[in-house]
Amino acid sequence: MELILSGFATALQPQNLLFILIGLAFGVFVGSLPGMTATMGVAVMVPFSYYLEADTAMLLMSGVFCGAIFGGSISAVLLGIPGTPASVPTAWEGFPMAKRGQAGQALHLCTAASVFGGVVSSVALLLFAPALAAFALKFGAPETMMLAIFGMTVVSSLTAGNMLKGAIVAFLSLLLACIGQDPINGYSRFTFGNHNLIGGLSLVPVLIGVFSLPEVFNLVEELARSRGHEHQQERIQVGSMRVSPKMMLSHAATIIKSSVIGVIIGIIPAASADVAAFLAYNESKRASKHPETFTHGEVDGLMASETANNAVTGASLIPLLTLSIPGSAPAALYLGVLYVNGLRPGTTLFTNNAATVYALMAGFLLVNLLMYVVGLAYCKVAGNVVRVPRAVLVPIILVLCVVGSFACNHNWFDVWIMFVVGTVSYVLSKCGFPLSPIALGLILGPIFEPKLAQTNVMFKGNFLLLFTRPICVVFMLMILISLTWPLISAQIKKHQTSKASV
Repeated sequence: MELILSGFATALQPQNLLFILIGLAFGVFVGSLPGMTATMGVAVMVPFSYYLEADTAMLLMSGVFCGAIFGGSISAVLLGIPGTPASVPTAWEGFPMAKRGQAGQALHLCTAASVFGGVVSSVALLLFAPALAAFALKFGAPETMMLAIFGMTVVSSLTAGNMLKGAIVAFLSLLLACIGQDPINGYSRFTFGNHNLIGGLSLVPVLIGVFSLPEVFNLVEELARSRGHEHQQERIQVGSMRVSPKMMLSHAATIIKSSVIGVIIGIIPAASADVAAFLAYNESKRASKHPETFTHGEVDGLMASETANNAVTGASLIPLLTLSIPGSAPAALYLGVLYVNGLRPGTTLFTNNAATVYALMAGFLLVNLLMYVVGLAYCKVAGNVVRVPRAVLVPIILVLCVVGSFACNHNWFDVWIMFVVGTVSYVLSKCGFPLSPIALGLILGPIFEPKLAQTNVMFKGNFLLLFTRPICVVFMLMILISLTWPLISAQIKKHQTSKASV
């Protein structure tokens, strides 16, 4: 309890509150723009966290992360275009409400539901993460090695259609992690005589290249396709945002149930906010006395979707902080921010950096509470903001990418790395390859390699002894589940989409 109170005291410091508000405002803005993603928002802000104290940087990223997930609901309601994949069910119900003149009410309901789901998720983070971290202290070299393998399989399984492609990128990302000096013998590897590569690839330029530059190229591509074929979208006024407490309470059961679904999905690595949104939406429709009203502006479906996708955010940090396992692209970026600030998620994080960790967890709760104020204020002007021309956004984002890549080490070589990695990532994404493993390999690779060597010495080359260690066996089962999860989640989405269209 003392650590939790200390965490709240740190999060409530004026400079931390300021950066929470900055992160929230930026995240909501990015999330609300069609074509922009939560991942891009977090990636663009990563370089700025480099110059901040660790706790301040974490709170800034928390604001961006939560704000961007919520922001996707704004364009979903006003334009019928989900700002994030997790807002697809929100668009099904929110846009019909907007066309009936209830845009303001729909946005207020989305804000309230998002805040409630985020608060529940934050409480789960505070309750469950320390317990899981205590368990993680039992990890030895074999367990840590299996954990690293599990982390790679989790991210590689996030590909939408082909697990093989995910595995290929995961393998290539581990090769990228080998650039630089051998951590065991000190030999130079894959440097090609370039002294800039002796220390390995810089993490921040790679993160920006993987997650931001392909999105810039996609925006440019869309601009080129739409030139001369622009169409004026239906302009919808926000109007009154007044919602009665009675109306909110009438959907309390849906909100609570959707929060639980979101937290459970968030804790499961490789499960994402869009899966939670679809599951909660379907459960709301199943339990409804009038399922025929869904996709026609049903408030219950709207709140189920928004509660669940925001309940994932805090819960997704539980495996990230305790086991170094990100279950999504934004979480992988979050992991990168931790490493940039000298924090190593896993068994020792809660012991060596307890003050920073509890400040992050307490701050996450504060972020979600402040999101109600920031979200409502933004929604009042959102009708104009969501229509910012992409021709204006592209050069701004590109400049931020260049500045961010250069700023960390004041080295133009990092800028070139960003462009090379970004270009390759763009080509890979067009070919259906997932991008998350590229960045994650640079993080998990240095963990995996020395633990593999230590395990080899312990077992004298007999890796069958892994089956004699219960935790290793559990990780083997989890690896199997993570590799089959894309097939399961794809069937869930397909089933929910077909039901919604009926």
